[in-house]
Amino acid sequence: MPERSVRPGQLCCVRVAAWWYRVIVHRVLSHQQVEVFYADYGNLDPVPRSALRFLKRCYSKLPAQAIPCSLARVKPTEDTWSNAAALLFEELCGSELLVGFVDEYVHGILHLFLCDTSSREDIYFHKVLSTQGHAAICEENIPSQGFMELNPLALYVQPSGQQENAELVEPDLGLPQESLNADSETANSKLDGNE
Repeated sequence: MPERSVRPGQLCCVRVAAWWYRVIVHRVLSHQQVEVFYADYGNLDPVPRSALRFLKRCYSKLPAQAIPCSLARVKPTEDTWSNAAALLFEELCGSELLVGFVDEYVHGILHLFLCDTSSREDIYFHKVLSTQGHAAICEENIPSQGFMELNPLALYVQPSGQQENAELVEPDLGLPQESLNADSETANSKLDGNE
C-alpha cells in the first residue's frame, strides 16, 4: 500500500500464514510497523507495514464477525474494572471450553454470562468476580464506564438497521480502485487462488 494510505481507520487486509484477514489500521507504530484491528476477531496486533494490502470493495461489505460483548448483570465495584479483575478474567478465559449464555443484545452490545464447563462443577465468571470482590451483581446490563472508548470494535463497527448486525464502517480509501498497483491488485483479487 502507498505510504499515504497507511493511516488509522484504513480498511485493508493482511496475510498471516496461508490466510487473508480483514484488518483496520488502528495505530501507526513506526515506519515499519502498524497496529491493526481484526474486524472479524476483535483483537489488536502489530504487523509489518509491508504486509498490508488493499481490500477489494466487495469484501468490505461483509458484516464484521466480531461484536462488542460485556459480562451480563455485573459491574465493577469501583468506577472502572481494576487490573486485578482484568487479570482474573484473563485467567478464567484460559480454559479451552467456555460456554456463553446470551442475556440480551442491546444497542449493539451482546451481554452474556460466561461459564467454564471443563471441570466437574461449572464456573460462572460473574460469580467468581463477585465472590472475589471485583464485581457487584446488578439488575440491568450497563456497560462499564469507558467501555466504548476502550473497545476498538466500537470505533470501526456499528450496528445496522433494525437487525443490529454489526457492519464495518465504510472507510474512505482516498484512492480510486484503478490506481492500485499490479501487486496490490493481484494480492487482493486472489485468496490462495480462490475468490
